[in-house]
Amino acid sequence: MTIKPLSKEFYSFMIFFLSISCIMSVIQSTALVIIGSQMMGLQSFDTWMWLVLFVIAVTDGTLIRYLWHNDYRLAAVACLMSTSAVLTQHVLILNRELRVFYQEHYHVVASVLFATAVLCGLSLVFTKAGKKRWLRLGGTITVLVTLLLAITFVLYFQTGEGGTKLLIDKTSRWISLFGILPVVCFVIHFRLENKRLAVTDNAPAQTAPALIKLAAFLGLLFLGFNFSVEALRYSRPFKPSAADLRRSKAMEDYHFVDKSGDSLPYRLLNPLDYDSTQQYPLIVCLHHGGAHGKDNMQQLSADPAPFLMELPTRTKYPAFVFMPQCPKGLGFSGAYGNASVDSLVFRTMRELLGRLPIDRKRIYVLGISGGGYGSWHFASVHPELFAAAIPICGGGDPQYGPKLVNVPIWAFHGARDKMAPVSHSRDMIAAIRKAGGKPKYTEYEFAGHGIWDKVGNEDIMEWMFAQHKE
Repeated sequence: MTIKPLSKEFYSFMIFFLSISCIMSVIQSTALVIIGSQMMGLQSFDTWMWLVLFVIAVTDGTLIRYLWHNDYRLAAVACLMSTSAVLTQHVLILNRELRVFYQEHYHVVASVLFATAVLCGLSLVFTKAGKKRWLRLGGTITVLVTLLLAITFVLYFQTGEGGTKLLIDKTSRWISLFGILPVVCFVIHFRLENKRLAVTDNAPAQTAPALIKLAAFLGLLFLGFNFSVEALRYSRPFKPSAADLRRSKAMEDYHFVDKSGDSLPYRLLNPLDYDSTQQYPLIVCLHHGGAHGKDNMQQLSADPAPFLMELPTRTKYPAFVFMPQCPKGLGFSGAYGNASVDSLVFRTMRELLGRLPIDRKRIYVLGISGGGYGSWHFASVHPELFAAAIPICGGGDPQYGPKLVNVPIWAFHGARDKMAPVSHSRDMIAAIRKAGGKPKYTEYEFAGHGIWDKVGNEDIMEWMFAQHKE
């Protein structure tokens, strides 16, 4: 039975969207290489991801139609499974409520993505579709790239050493760049198919495909430009402002280096009118994700640091303020198996406790966003150390609830937070209360992720300084 060929307009449509996919892959992979997972914090990320979702749906849908039409049924079904997994992942990331499920079941989602991608690639190699040279090559590259990414994924979560995790993460980012090669193979395939197709009529182009192509082009032009510019701006070296330089003069610049050679940059603010014969509280201030680096400067302008450095705060609440800076690619909490700098922070704290007149009954931790997750984590793994914790738009492991029963906690979160799901704070508070604890919790009903201005107006310092170990 002779299969009627698809129209030249179909091939033109397919080539156009595969080309758009190539460009988008280059943009996103480049952003991933230069800033990593931090790209999820870009303001343009959500709109960019909706465009990616749209292009994937159209491109893969058209490819599946081609495979089915040409009786490559097994390949069509396998590609449909892979596409469904990819689209599901994007929806989980973009939906605020579903993002919690995605974070908690990331390993399962990733496993499904890897398995379906390998299955799709194999179907283009070992079924009838493999008779087409460029489809077969595209399938082969898909399998190889996916297997390499799967290996780095497993290695990343199996190793506990931060430096090794960073190396594996960087390797994974570079491997992802090769994900564009299968798309290039498909472009070549469809161009050759289009050339073989004789022109049978001069029917005018249909309106719907033309409008879809126009929407994709305009989306790439504007949203792709915004996403690229923001990613490049984020990747530029930090340039301290006059306020940053002024703050830095008030604080000592330190680098803690342990026996293995790992180092942690940090700043230390002495109490106002410091008297070495007196003991003072220690405030551990953990910055958000936007201040990661090794310049030992950015954390000074990241909330809540400026608030703690203000003269009225220092006058009324004299204390040592310890501000570690988390290197890029690491976190304070190690949430969801990610690389963490927590052990290095604790070793630095031990060194501070050994040389400074710190009141060990009044050690406090507070932080926002990534620092909020860190605050939950620090208090959870060392509840005996902290007299109080103020985690802001963060989260932790509810299994630690019983250990936090006797740690005074005042947590904050915005109900409409798209970056850190509010359920993360709710779950921690619920776990502590279930275990018999009485943590304080303030949730701002109409607020999102940026809630520091609201938190700063609360009596957090008065409450915190009233807490002390027995």
